[in-house]
Amino acid sequence: GGGGGWRWQRAGIEMMGDMFIERSFPSMRVLEEKFGLAGGNEFRYLQVRNFLRRQVSSFPLLPLRGIQDRVVSRGWVGEGSISDIYKELMGAEETHTEELKRKWEKDLGGGMEDGLWADELSRVNTTATCARLSLIQFKVVHRAHMTVARMS
Repeated sequence: GGGGGWRWQRAGIEMMGDMFIERSFPSMRVLEEKFGLAGGNEFRYLQVRNFLRRQVSSFPLLPLRGIQDRVVSRGWVGEGSISDIYKELMGAEETHTEELKRKWEKDLGGGMEDGLWADELSRVNTTATCARLSLIQFKVVHRAHMTVARMS
């Protein structure tokens, strides 16, 4: 019936991630029991399940939380909120570049000194003579370039 979304929100389902129980997407019956929902939510449940099946590669398991999830799901209220968001974002960048380094090391068949990797990252936007070449260099280092293998 009408207003079903509001009933779900009052029951504690504010984001799709709230529907997962122990990192797994439950049946409608389990969801109704956990959140105290009345019947008549089957169509809404099927819509959400179908959307998640198409959008979440790990479905029916909840994907590991990314930086975007952590930033938008926290209550950022009060003094120091901007600093906390900044710290969260800066920490994610470090993790991302470490993962990039591991992938390059695997592709190149060996380890890479931290100093060399830091130099490569710092030069990404400074060694090219034009914006187009700089963008290509950035995409290659960050593994965002398209290849035949990636497109198929």
